[in-house]
Amino acid sequence: MAVLYRQIPGMEVLSCTDPFEFKPHIHDRWVIWLNTGCGEHYRIKGESAILQPGSISIFEPGLVHANRPCATDQRQLCSFYVTQELFRDLAAQCTGKENPNVGLGLAPIRDNTLWRALAALHTDFFTGSDTPDLESLSVEMLTTLLMRHGNLRTKGGSGGSGSNDRCDKRVIRAIDYFKAHISEEIRLTDLADRLGCTQYHLIRLFRSHKGLSPHAFLLQLRLAHSRRRLKAGWPIAQAAADAGFADQSHLTRAFKRRFGVTPRIYQTNLS
Repeated sequence: MAVLYRQIPGMEVLSCTDPFEFKPHIHDRWVIWLNTGCGEHYRIKGESAILQPGSISIFEPGLVHANRPCATDQRQLCSFYVTQELFRDLAAQCTGKENPNVGLGLAPIRDNTLWRALAALHTDFFTGSDTPDLESLSVEMLTTLLMRHGNLRTKGGSGGSGSNDRCDKRVIRAIDYFKAHISEEIRLTDLADRLGCTQYHLIRLFRSHKGLSPHAFLLQLRLAHSRRRLKAGWPIAQAAADAGFADQSHLTRAFKRRFGVTPRIYQTNLS
């Protein structure tokens, strides 16, 4: 059993055969995932469901979710984490228009041909295929996904997930502040004062709109930031400090709980 990561420009790929439970978390990328070994329990927006083999699930960036295997000894979780930039570029190529919104709903997709192709592509990532081939196949698969199942509209149209459009502006401002001061200590009292609300109200706003407390959401942003630094080859201690963790051990504990591997093993997977 293992948790492994691979990457190409614009995309990172996860292979997980470990029964590791991914607690509530977010990604700063689009997530395309499937389980070829068994069903996968997942929870999103207060509702629970099971992603069965043969189905594909897609989550937009910033959407809080959690997942675990239905059968701990049969899991083969296959996840593709696609940057927002790559998705937008491919969507623009599909529509021939600039700045299209990508509209992909939360309901699992039943597309046997695409599911088999994604499963085969995932296998290729972990069997030593050449990077140029993987890049070409990945673009082909993502383009096929968008053409078949993306509700592509130009910016300002009715398509797209647009989660921020439905989010309280104070939550959006708080998240922007988190990102701008990611390496600093951020106190809830100071943040609430800055936004003109009480700490209690701010916590309620975050739980209502994001499903996490402000502290828990900030931790997810710190982990995503440290992950990008580690991918870029930064020393673990330096990545920890830049992401606002107290020290390397603090990052290591949080990283292992979130991703199932330590920062050192993660870097080794990608090298």
